[in-house]
This record gives sequence, C-alpha cells and structure tokens, in this order.
Amino acid sequence: MTLLSRATTILTATIFGIARAQTCPSNDNGQCDFEPTNPYSCGTDYNCAYKNRCLAEAAGFDVEADCCQAPMPSTCGMISSPLLCGSKQCPYANECIASLAGYDPSQCTAPPPTCPVGDKDCEGEPSNPYTCGPNKCAYKTVCDAQSAGFDLGADCCQDSRSDTACTADIASVSCGPPGGKQCSYSNQCLADSAGYNSNQCCNAVPDGIVCTAEFKPVECGSIPCVYSNQCQADAAGATDCCAQVPEGVACTADSTPVTCGSEQCGYSNQCLADAAGYSSDQCCNAVPNDVACAAVYEPVTCGPNSCVYSSQCEADAAGAT
Repeated sequence: MTLLSRATTILTATIFGIARAQTCPSNDNGQCDFEPTNPYSCGTDYNCAYKNRCLAEAAGFDVEADCCQAPMPSTCGMISSPLLCGSKQCPYANECIASLAGYDPSQCTAPPPTCPVGDKDCEGEPSNPYTCGPNKCAYKTVCDAQSAGFDLGADCCQDSRSDTACTADIASVSCGPPGGKQCSYSNQCLADSAGYNSNQCCNAVPDGIVCTAEFKPVECGSIPCVYSNQCQADAAGATDCCAQVPEGVACTADSTPVTCGSEQCGYSNQCLADAAGYSSDQCCNAVPNDVACAAVYEPVTCGPNSCVYSSQCEADAAGAT
C-alpha cells in the first residue's frame, strides 16, 4: 500500500473515532500506476483506502455500491464537524471535504450522537428507562445508565412508563427543582408518568418561538416558573408573572414589604421593587406576614396610589393612610 493510500486509510478509519482493524483486499500488479489520483474508501465503514478507482475495482469492489470518494483535504481545514452524505452515508470530516467529493450541503446530515456504553453486565435488571446526557442517550435500566458513567440525579431524566395511557397532544412541560436539572416531556400526563406532579413542572417555551435575547427574568405562577424574559413567558402561556430583581443590585436589607403592579408582585422593600422596574406610584405597602386580623372582608382604599386592603385592620398593619 502506498504512503498516500495508507494515510487515507487512517483518516477514514478514525473520522468518527473508529479504531477497528480490518484486512483490506488488494490486487495491485502495477496495472493502475498511471491512473490519475482519485482516492476512494471502500468496504466495511469505508475503512479501505485506494489511490484511485482502478485500484478499488482491482480489489474486487463495486465502486458505485461499496465505495465513497475520499478526496485528500489539501484545501480544507482540519475542523472536525462530521457529516454523512448521500444514499450510501459516506463519512466526511467536514463540509469542505464533502464538497470536494461532490456533495451539496443539502445531501449531508450530521451523524447520530455517540452514547457511552458501560462494561457491566446488566442482564436481568428490571426495566427502568432513563435518558441521559446532552446527547439524550437512552438506557433501559438504572444499571446501564450508571455503568455508562452517568449520575442519575445530575445527568438523567426518568422516561415515561410505556404502559401509560396519555393523549398525543403537545403541551410541553419542563420539570424539576428551580435552578436544578430540568426534564422535558410532551405533556403533563407523560411527566406524571415519569414521577413528577404539576407542582414540579412549568409550561415550556414552544419550539419556533422568536423572542429577543435580552435577559430580564420573570417568575410566574405559584411554583414559581422562571423564564428569561416576558416574551418567553407569554409564549409558554405563563400567567401572574413578576420581574426578578437583577443580580448585583445594592439595597439595604430592611424588610418593609411592598406589592406592585396589577399582578401584586411582592418585594422586601421599595429599593428592590425599583430595581425590578416598579416605581413607588405603582406599589403599595404590604401587610406583614405576622399580622393577625379577623377574616372579614370590608375593603378599604388608601393613599394616592389607591391601595386596596381587605379590612381597616390590614390597612393599619401595612401603615397605610
């Protein structure tokens, strides 16, 4: 095998991390020495490299059925962005090399993600499927997922039980603790089947929604659910949203709570409310949590902001005049 063909073999054999040994047929008797260089990779996983079509055919390959063109990447960078192209799923290291082989980007797709496999024998373990990692790797049992190196609590989401009777409607939810791992399901029924309940799930932002990239987080609902901005919250169908106080705001720690806006958003003091975007004329003094008033509804309206309280007792407790 020539130096050129040997180098091509290494490239095609390791393009997706494949490192298996393979014996490649050859019938090189010098009959192809004057053929133009036009490399091909042939055989299992296209691991056998030939300098030109003549050598590939001499080795017994049907070039149209068994081989992929394997241009040397002389004018291409060595960026690794693997693609599979054409009906034969020919592998190339990047789009530039694929184009040298004659493929248009529309004829190529990224290869399926790779998923680690552990060496532990998990045969006989009870079925308990999980999806793990950024590549959404599927494992049939806890044993398989852990053997592959995943931490179930940090890296994996419990799959819905296969025997669950749920509708096929798409109303995506994201479930998990605020600020922690979030697991996505097509609807709440499937989330329930995976062990979550509605108090642990938030409406997800549907695919295809176009919002600005501004980060002005809002908290919505009673859970609460956090979205990057009001546009995303609206797209998810979230209600009762309040602006979060931006990080780095310098306010005193005094507790003189106020409620602001039509959503009655609560903040520990007016400084924090100002930071969240509410001015003092949009806020009312809140009733302290430790105040005990009779459960009577005799509403009163107080002050220039027309703050409404359920009774005069609550208004007095809030310091309203």
